[in-house]
Amino acid sequence: MSVQNKTFNVEGISSAEAAELVKSSLMVLNGVFDVIVDINARRVAVEYDDERLSYEIIRETIEDKGFKIK
Repeated sequence: MSVQNKTFNVEGISSAEAAELVKSSLMVLNGVFDVIVDINARRVAVEYDDERLSYEIIRETIEDKGFKIK
């Protein structure tokens, strides 16, 4: 297991509902251990096992929910 921590700058996260949508979408991915969404900073921090999950899949999951990563 190789634990990684990545932070994404995400446009459009401006409410608790949006934050929960992103968090719940990521938490179901195999290999994600934790997700922290900071609405004020518009950042999403993800702790995950990069042997089971790629950075690209996390990025696509966020973007598939209608948010843009800077």
